[in-house]
Amino acid sequence: MNQSNFIDSLISNVEEDKVLHCCNLNDLNGNDLYKVIILSNFLEYIPVFEMEAVWGEIKKTLCPGGLIIIKTVLYDNPNELGEDEIDSVRIRCNKQTGGTMLRDCLRHDLIMASNEEEWFALVRQEDLSLFSNEQKEQFVNHHKKWLNQYGLEIKEKYVEEEYRHLVPGAGRMMIGCVAENNKKYQTQALRLVQSIRWFGKTMAGANIFVCMVDEADPEFVKELEKWGVYVRIVKRFSISHPPSNKLRLFELPEVSSYDTIMLLDCDTIIVQDPSPFIDGDHFQAEMAAGLTVPYTTFNNLFAHYRLPLPKQNYLTAITKQKTIWYCNAGVLVFPRALIQSFFPIWKSYTLDLSHKRYLLGKQYFFCEQASLTIAFAAHPLPFARLPLQMNFHLTLNISNEMKRCDPVIIHYHKMNDETGFIKHISKNPYTNNRIILFNERLKRYLASVLQSKE
Repeated sequence: MNQSNFIDSLISNVEEDKVLHCCNLNDLNGNDLYKVIILSNFLEYIPVFEMEAVWGEIKKTLCPGGLIIIKTVLYDNPNELGEDEIDSVRIRCNKQTGGTMLRDCLRHDLIMASNEEEWFALVRQEDLSLFSNEQKEQFVNHHKKWLNQYGLEIKEKYVEEEYRHLVPGAGRMMIGCVAENNKKYQTQALRLVQSIRWFGKTMAGANIFVCMVDEADPEFVKELEKWGVYVRIVKRFSISHPPSNKLRLFELPEVSSYDTIMLLDCDTIIVQDPSPFIDGDHFQAEMAAGLTVPYTTFNNLFAHYRLPLPKQNYLTAITKQKTIWYCNAGVLVFPRALIQSFFPIWKSYTLDLSHKRYLLGKQYFFCEQASLTIAFAAHPLPFARLPLQMNFHLTLNISNEMKRCDPVIIHYHKMNDETGFIKHISKNPYTNNRIILFNERLKRYLASVLQSKE
């Protein structure tokens, strides 16, 4: 069905000057009201974090009894990447699923009045009385069908949990890292971004944020933006403890627009789809590789902060030593609802501990991991441990479990060269195969860049 036929099936005799073909956001900033607002292949290019304001402008520009007409492709997953986007300068950053469409309707008091193929018609709930009884019944019944597909019924208000379940699993994903503005970290951050786009599969199209500490080289920003990355400048968190800069990601206002936030260290690459391992309901992380902060140090820390010392109910990821809850902070996954309450506590302990080097001594490098443990003890969250393959440390000494592991996220630490190629040092054939695939993809990319300059 084409656009005209779809609109004519819902409303007739609309004057041409009462139809707005919206091509950019400026079209919504006028003072005129329109009977029909058409958004054709438009929403998917509007950043997720701008959509609340956009919906407000759309509703403000719509006449009473008007229609919002949307043309968009529905995806299975809002984080996937279309084949046509991999080498494109325009990534569709706001892909729609049936669940995301319905969620926006419910949040903004809209009715899913009708749809045919890629065309959708929305009306304001308060405007239903302005339509004929026949149309009103038709619109409401269609809306009910959509709700029933997701196990919902019509009611005045829905709770956040109901909205969240419309987009299951990780939901709409935000992936972020924090980097220093120098060649080493620029290369690491870019390779991480590329690995997500090349190997992330159903998460390859996720919105990526790279936070640059204090400043960012303009040419590097342009390069990141080619990959659909949002670059943000953040203040240094700690001069004495640079790894704590990663906490700045959670201060971004954009965090509130996503269902799940994944924080990755710059020295990681994604080599398989992480989606099957992310449940969207729990704070998820893997235990630290070893006792980089020993039990005796934690005993002193918990005494200092007047907290009861947790039991040693966990084993470290690689050395298999008993430990209290103590996670590696290189891969952290938070549902939005959990990080918003937890982050201020983690930040507070990190700030305090970063100024008390004497409490950690030789273990000061792991300050933000120690503070994460303290914050978790002070403010427990629903937690699910990530499997080893979601934070696979690239190291010479590996356990039998690591030999059998096919990594999803490789935490390579210093095992890379200046160009970003990962070293083949693992005794795990699965890991080496993933590294070879990444390095070959990177080699082809660099060759294409050189060729384009000739």
